[in-house]
Amino acid sequence: MLEHRGWLTDARILDLYAGSGAMGIEALSRGARAVVFVEASPGVVRTLRDNLAASGFAERAEVVPTSAERALRAMTRRGTRVDGVIADPPYGRGDLQPLLERVAGGDVLAAGGWIAVEHAATELPEAPPGMVVAARRRHGGTALTLFRRVEVAS
Repeated sequence: MLEHRGWLTDARILDLYAGSGAMGIEALSRGARAVVFVEASPGVVRTLRDNLAASGFAERAEVVPTSAERALRAMTRRGTRVDGVIADPPYGRGDLQPLLERVAGGDVLAAGGWIAVEHAATELPEAPPGMVVAARRRHGGTALTLFRRVEVAS
């Protein structure tokens, strides 16, 4: 969905709840410039680093072994901006909507930026303030919703 919109080309991406890194690695393989992978589990971070090395994308990746919340705060303090955010938070814990609102309301996502979030098909996240639903696809019990920041005319 992202590649066909041209949103990956030369983009800097933040992959929250990165897990094995599959989504961020896929973004790198489809033209993203760089991906910051955020994963809190030490064992999973080792797998993520191994996957980056095996795929040949380690030089275009940064692995941040912390929680999504801490990573967002640190990136805000440093003034780091990204073109898009990929997130796959744990299902059914109530983290999805607050995460979307933190990302959309914070300073990490650049103007015109986007958020792609994977979630249970039974959870239908609402567009956070300043964003619109650009697409939604369901695959069995899983869904992917793509949000785009609304451009404000000046």
